[in-house]
Amino acid sequence: MKTILLLLCLITGLGARSQGVNGALDNVILTQADAMGKAFIAKDYAAFVKYSHPTVVQMMGGKAKMAEDTKKSFEEFEAEGVVFVNVTFGPPSKILVVGGEMQCTFNEMIEMRIPGGKLTAFTNVIAISNDNGANWYFIDCSENNAQAMRKLIPSLSPELILPEPIGPAFEEDPKP
Repeated sequence: MKTILLLLCLITGLGARSQGVNGALDNVILTQADAMGKAFIAKDYAAFVKYSHPTVVQMMGGKAKMAEDTKKSFEEFEAEGVVFVNVTFGPPSKILVVGGEMQCTFNEMIEMRIPGGKLTAFTNVIAISNDNGANWYFIDCSENNAQAMRKLIPSLSPELILPEPIGPAFEEDPKP
């Protein structure tokens, strides 16, 4: 009986931990990030752009222009032998609420085939919701630090922390 109770406590504890620091909102964020990633891999740039923060979309000249520019950029990558294979995401940080806006960060891992092997790029993403977490916009920070991102999005909380960028990982194809 003690073994069964201990097992139930362990399972319950694991289930609670899997929800992350923000409870059910972590699943909402990651589900929408996954939809964005799948649109990216599928080359559905119009769907991909709908997850971009409105400030970024405006800076890029609107949704149609951003989608077209994104398509052109990735066609250039493909011409160089780069094929995007998969996008995955780490768990979101604690959500901060600033002026009615929810904000957090998470890591993004982009796997791509390049001539000679597989490259995995790691980047930070800022997630922002203006409707209590129902819908999220994402901003890829690339090599930008928090200060640079606050110039782009002045409403970002000073408490929002962007981890130090991690360099890419390369896995060479096996030699024949």
